[in-house]
This record gives sequence, structure tokens and C-alpha cells, in this order.
Amino acid sequence: MPAAARGQARVSEAIVHRIKKQITEGRLLAGHKLPAEREMARQFKTSRVSVREAYRSLEEVGVLRIRRGADGGAFVLQLDHQPVLRSLALVLGLGRTSHRELTEARMLIEPPIARLAALRARREDIVRLQGVIAQEKIEAARRTGPFRPTASRFHRTVADCTRNLPLIVLMNALADLTADAAAVLDVSTRARHRLKNTLFHEQLFEAIRSHDGDAAYAIMAKHVGDIQRRVRHSLARRGQ
Repeated sequence: MPAAARGQARVSEAIVHRIKKQITEGRLLAGHKLPAEREMARQFKTSRVSVREAYRSLEEVGVLRIRRGADGGAFVLQLDHQPVLRSLALVLGLGRTSHRELTEARMLIEPPIARLAALRARREDIVRLQGVIAQEKIEAARRTGPFRPTASRFHRTVADCTRNLPLIVLMNALADLTADAAAVLDVSTRARHRLKNTLFHEQLFEAIRSHDGDAAYAIMAKHVGDIQRRVRHSLARRGQ
């Protein structure tokens, strides 16, 4: 890369860093209009090309929205972490995450999440968890249908209780991988799988409702171990 291009890239990265920092610190809020390219270039003593590249980079990751026209400009967007969730799940999926790796990750991440959820859960979180379990019982009674909907929803809702975005992102990615892995279960095993999940989820719910972090940790560890063990046995029977 030519020296001039490298310098332009560094300036663009500096602008990106500055804008992200201002958003993180709350100095830039959703809907805020950033300075025009000409003004930002003057502030950084650089070219409009560098500013335009920075704005485009932030638009690509969902931080800004660029509108054209007389009332246009670069506007800060409301935080949406769904693209991050999809990207992480895709990376892990394309990386062909092994059953052993998934088990290790779940055992290291999900029990601490359950503990934090129990310590931080609010009344509205309890209501949401209760609703998810009620839906799970309906699904379990049918004894048919896919594994994905309510089982993964419970784990995602537990993560939401932590109010910790990195943990929520990790739990969502793990939930997607776990649902894919559980697809190897045959119909009869899947029905038993669903029933056992519901029993564990009810125990977890009681621990979270009681704000008992240690109990939530222990139950989640046992629950994850149980799920991964059943999936491993199914994979072994299939010769995978």
C-alpha cells in the first residue's frame, strides 16, 4: 500500500475511534447528526476522502446512517446488536465448531451467566422467564416439532437478565450452535430432551426468582452437561 494510502487509512481509523468513543461515553446519542465531511476534515486537518471513508465504515457496521439530499448527513443509529450476533454465530458455524469445543465453551460461560442473572434479575425478567417456561410446557406436551424455539429462548432470556451485552452476545451465539447440534436427536430422543430441558429450566427459574446465584450456577452447569452428554451419545450412534 502506498504511503499516502496508509496515512489516509490511519486518519480514517482515528475518526472512527473518536466517534465510537463519543457514542460509548454518551456524548453522541441516537439521532445525533455528525459534522459535515468538510467540517470534520477541517477538525482533523485531513481530506474529505478520509472522513467519507470513516463514515462509510461506521455505516457498514450499523453505527451510522448516511442520508443524501438537502436534509442529509451522517446520523447516529440506535444500537442494534443483532448484526453482531448473526456474524458471531456465522463465524462459529463456518468454523465447524466441534462438540468438544462447544461443551467447553458452554461450561465456562453459561453457569456464570446464570449466577449473574440470579443476582440481577428484575421483576419484569421473572415475568418473561415464566412466560417462556409456560410456552415450553405447551411444546413439551405436543411431543413434536423442532428443538430450537423455546429451549434456546429460555437461555437467551436468562442472559438478558444480566444486562451485560458481551455475555448476551455470547449466549445468543452458543444458543444457535446448541440448537443446531440438538438437531441430530431422533424424534423420540428429542421429546425426552425437551421434557428434561423443561425440568431443568423450572429449577433454574426458581433459583433466579430467589436470587440464589450459587444454586443457579450449579443447576446450569448440570443442565449444560446433561444436554451435551445426550447430544454426544446421539452423535456417537450416528458415527459422527
